Amino acid sequence: MGQEAEKPTYLVADCGGSWCRVRLLSADGKRLAEGTGGPANVSAGLAPALSEVFRAAREALEVLDNPTPLSNLQASLAVAGLNEPAVRREFTETAHPFASLTGETDAFVAQIGAFAGGDGGLLITGTGACAFGKIDDETFEFGGWGFAISDQGSGARLGHLAVRRALQALDGLRPSSAGCDAVLEQIGTTPGEVSRWARDARPADFGAFAPILFEAADAGDGVARELIMTVAAEVDELLEALKSRGLQKICHIGGLAGPIRPWLSDDSLARLTDPKGDTFEGAWRMLREGTGLQNRNRREGK
Repeated sequence: MGQEAEKPTYLVADCGGSWCRVRLLSADGKRLAEGTGGPANVSAGLAPALSEVFRAAREALEVLDNPTPLSNLQASLAVAGLNEPAVRREFTETAHPFASLTGETDAFVAQIGAFAGGDGGLLITGTGACAFGKIDDETFEFGGWGFAISDQGSGARLGHLAVRRALQALDGLRPSSAGCDAVLEQIGTTPGEVSRWARDARPADFGAFAPILFEAADAGDGVARELIMTVAAEVDELLEALKSRGLQKICHIGGLAGPIRPWLSDDSLARLTDPKGDTFEGAWRMLREGTGLQNRNRREGK
C-alpha cells in the first residue's frame, strides 16, 4: 500500500488506442497514484472505453492508504476518437459514477497541455493519428476519424501496411523480406491464417508491429524502409496541414513520434518544438477552466 495521506480529488486520463492511463491528483494538483487499462478509443464504442477508465481508476485507488470512491472524484478525460457528433452527444448523456465528468478529444487536451493553454499545433502519432491547432479563438483539426478510413501516419497504419505486404509475399505477388517474415511469425504462415487473424484484429494489434518494422529498417530491410517512408510522408502531410493554417510551432507526441522523426522532411523538423506539459496537465487545466464536453448525468448512489 502507498503512504499518501491525502485523499484524491481529481482523476485525469489519457485514453488511447492501445491503452488508457489515469492519474489521481490531490486538491492542489499533486500526483498521488496512477493506473492503466486497455484500449480506450471510442471508435470501438463508448461503453468499453469508459470501462477501461473505471478499471484503471480502481487500480490507482488500490495503491493508496486512504482511498476514496469514484463518486468523490472530478474526472477529466482526453479521449481518442471523441470527435464524431453522435459519439460526443452520447458522451454527454451516458451515466457515470464520478462527481463530475469532462472530456474532449485527445488532440484537443494534449494541445492545451503542450502549450499551457496558448496557441500552437499538436500532432499525435500513436496507434492512431490526428492533428489539432489553435490560434486565438479559431481551431483546426485533421484526421482522427478512425482506423478504417483515417489515422494516416499512425502505428496502426504502418502495421496494416506490413500485414498487407507480408500477405502479398505469401501469395507470391511480391518478394518477401526479414520484416515480413517477422510479422508472419506472429500471425500465421499461410494466407488463410493471416486472413483469420485480420478479421478480429484491432488497431492496437496492427500497431504492435510498428517496432518490428523500425528494427528491420535499421537492419537494412528495403521493404520495411519503403513502408516507413510511406507513413512518414503521411506525417509530413499532417504537419503541412497545420503549417498551412499559420501555426508556426507544432508539438509532435505519441508512441510513433520518436521512431518516425528521423524519417520526416527537414521542413517538418524545423517546425517542431518541445511541449510545455503533457496530456495529463492538459486534462487538469481543462477541468479547472471548465472547458470541454460536460456530462452531468451522474449515477446516484454510486
